[in-house]
Amino acid sequence: MPMDGDEASRVACDRPGPQDRWAAGFPREDDSAPAGDRLTAAAAAPAPFGVYRIVPRSHGLTVGTIGFHRPPDASGRVTIGYGMVRAEWGRGYGAQAVAGLVEICRAHGGVTAIDAETDLDNTGSRRVLEKNGFARVRTTGDSCFYVLELAPPQLATEG
Repeated sequence: MPMDGDEASRVACDRPGPQDRWAAGFPREDDSAPAGDRLTAAAAAPAPFGVYRIVPRSHGLTVGTIGFHRPPDASGRVTIGYGMVRAEWGRGYGAQAVAGLVEICRAHGGVTAIDAETDLDNTGSRRVLEKNGFARVRTTGDSCFYVLELAPPQLATEG
């Protein structure tokens, strides 16, 4: 579910409004200040390259955020980030949410590659990316970097 600037500001300040339905532990430290400035800026990005709430249908509470760091660059690359409250890990919500961003990128047509980074010790996050077709391209002391190359759209040919 897309997050608008007002909601991103509430998340960044950890001050839910009456309309917000947040799971225990949300927002996470990565969602609130100082990362909240990045979240608020990303929520203002042109559709569909903003920030989204992760909301499982099973209970309807916001358990995390996922989105684009910015719109595609000149070469068509985007970078994604995501996170959820620990109590919701291992239930497939992260994999579904990443799959949703991949579909947005495929539908957009101008996106050529999706980049992502995760902590080296976050096995679950690495699996989420790998389940969605991302390949590890580099590892540093504490991070793993992944990319999903998207095939350019096929041009119709007359036959």
